[in-house]
Order: sequence, then C-alpha cells, then structure tokens
Amino acid sequence: MNKTLPNLDDKPYGGAWPIYDKDAMIHLSNFKYKGIDTISFLNNYKDWAFQGHNLQDIDAFSNLAFSNGTTETFDKFYHKHMNRRLRLFKGEYFYHQMMSRICKSFAWVNDDDFREGDVFVVSVPFSDTGNVPEELDSLLQACEDNNVPVLLDMAYLNISKPIDVNLSYSCIEYITTSLSKIFPVEHYRIGLRLQRDKVDDTLYAYLDNEYINHHSISLGQYFIENYNNSFIVNKYQKDQEEYCTQLGIEQSQCVIFGLDSKQQYTEYNRGGDTNRLCFSRVWDGRTVKHRSEHRWW
Repeated sequence: MNKTLPNLDDKPYGGAWPIYDKDAMIHLSNFKYKGIDTISFLNNYKDWAFQGHNLQDIDAFSNLAFSNGTTETFDKFYHKHMNRRLRLFKGEYFYHQMMSRICKSFAWVNDDDFREGDVFVVSVPFSDTGNVPEELDSLLQACEDNNVPVLLDMAYLNISKPIDVNLSYSCIEYITTSLSKIFPVEHYRIGLRLQRDKVDDTLYAYLDNEYINHHSISLGQYFIENYNNSFIVNKYQKDQEEYCTQLGIEQSQCVIFGLDSKQQYTEYNRGGDTNRLCFSRVWDGRTVKHRSEHRWW
C-alpha cells in the first residue's frame, strides 16, 4: 500500500503555498514587536478566523491553546491515539500520510467501514481539493456511532470561500487552524487548537507557563488587526477564475487552487480523483526551486 506523495515543489503549480502578496509582504517588513497577552490573542484569533463561515456549534469549542502552526496539534493528537487504526482520505496532507506508517494500523476511508478502535483525521477544506468532502456529515455520524475520535485540520479555512460544516458531533476532539496559508508568515508557526472539553495535555502546560513564542503571537495579532479573514479570497478570486478558464480546469473553494477532473495535468496528481494545481507562486512571481526540506504538499 503506497502512502507517500510525490514531491511536486519543482513544478510551477506544485505544492500548496501562501501567496507572497505584495501588500502583505510590505506589512510584514514594517512589523515591530508589541507585547500582547496570550489568552487575548487566542480569543481574538478565534473570533477573527471563523467569521463568514457557517460552522455550526463552533462556540462550543471554547478551550483554546497556542499551537506551532497546525503541526503541533497533529502531534499531540497522534500521540494520544497512536494505538488506534488511522483512517485517511487518499490525497490527504502529506504529514498525515506519514503518520500512517507510524500508527498501529491504517486503512483508507473508502476501504472499510469505521469501527471502534479507529481514529479519523481529515482536512476541512480538504487538502487534495480545497473543498469540503461531500460525505463529511455521514462520516462524522459514523465516527459518532462508533466512538471514533476525530481531528479537523482547518489549515485552509482562511483561503476558502465560505464553507458550511456541522461541528456538533461529540466525536470531534480537536480543531486546528493557522495563519500559514493566508499570510506570508508560515515560518513563524502561528496556530490555534480548539477543544470542546479541556483534556489536559502539554499544550496547556505551555500556555499556563507561558512557554509560548511571543514574537509570533505579536505578529499574528498585527496581521489580524489589519486584514480581514477573507483578504486573500477577495483579492485573488478574479485571478482564480481567469487561470481556471485559461487552463480548462475547475475552481476550488480555496482560491489558490484549480482542479483538473479531465486528467489533463496528471503530473499534479496527489492520490485522489482530481489533480490539484496551486497558483500562489505563479501569481507572486517567486522562482520555483526544489525545497525537499519544506514539503507543503
């Protein structure tokens, strides 16, 4: 069973990158550190991040912790559930596919029904398409019925047009998001974890003892004070429409992506039924170069 992804970084539309928007880059260069209370930032970030999306029961996820990007949240969740059978969609974010080689056992979502002893990780919007999986509700209900813990990876939330997701399922243990895709701050690792019930772990230990990167928190506050959470969508939606028309592909809900369902660009396949093209580096003029040490697949 192949659970690895090709490195597409050397291709013009490969990977999944933040747009190095000119205005945002100037804003970044003008940043000056200003102290801010960590709890205040976390609350501000939650209020900011979820505006404009129809996320039912999001207010129930009131226990917040700082996370180094979304990745640190993944690690805590996997550590907690390492002895379960991991369930993923084909085309899922590469980090989750790597974990499938470490967890006790693994099966693709479409290979078997959910059962007790499983654990489900899913990106919403989904990594391979930028869209919400059509069967998400039925899968979450199956997780609910079989006591399967779930992590929702919402890393792409703020590069997405408005989405509708029912978060009322008690099986959803963690929700996580970050600023790494909407702003050119991916190396500052500014992320958020949300829980409905506070289950004590080391992220709370970091929070309680201020083992937190205050520079990153200050930078995150600086950006969310000056931009709304639909900044990238509003600015680049027209470009997405034009590029998708030119390339003969479909628009994703996530504005940086186009989707090829006609198998015209098979070199961009990541394991799913469609091929995902990312426009970010073409739009911002960056030189495409091999970065095997940073695999944003």
